[in-house]
Amino acid sequence: MIDAIRGLAIALMILDHSIAALEESGYVSSFLEYSRLTITRFSMPLFMLASGLIWATHGLKIYRWAQVLAWAVFLNVATRILWPDFNYPEILLVWAALAVAWKLIVRFPITIMIIGYTQITFWSVPWSGYQPGELAIFLSAGVLAARAPWEKIWNPRKTQRAIKALALLGRYPLSIYGIHLIVLALIVAALNGQLPNF
Repeated sequence: MIDAIRGLAIALMILDHSIAALEESGYVSSFLEYSRLTITRFSMPLFMLASGLIWATHGLKIYRWAQVLAWAVFLNVATRILWPDFNYPEILLVWAALAVAWKLIVRFPITIMIIGYTQITFWSVPWSGYQPGELAIFLSAGVLAARAPWEKIWNPRKTQRAIKALALLGRYPLSIYGIHLIVLALIVAALNGQLPNF
């Protein structure tokens, strides 16, 4: 189930970033803008929800945190060079910073949600990327979702095919995320004539 959530998040995120790349390259459409401001906005919450579910059920392994941090550093440097108008800092860096406190998020999800809301409302960080409080709220929601009696609420047999297809995408979220973002950044840089000379 977690892989299916991540798979849906990846599909929405690729769509969102592709639309952003089109807009950055000068292709503007009210349909694209509307799509980006509605359906694709669910990608970040779904990713954080999945992370919260994983943290609550399996914990966070240090090697996984190191993988995400390495990708985060690489992607933040690459997007600053190739796609300067992309969100900065990129979301993986914010996730890696919050992951340092994953045990607190798992233990006190409601308190973390309150702190997250307070941060967004009163202590906004001056950058174009997601606010830490936004991610903290959805990570905590994932922790709470892990505690829900899902077997009484939802029957996965009715949606088996869709879940399998999304789960396939969700098995390699970090690789898919990193690769697609670099490809889009290269496309944007090439279309804007800003490819660096190496």
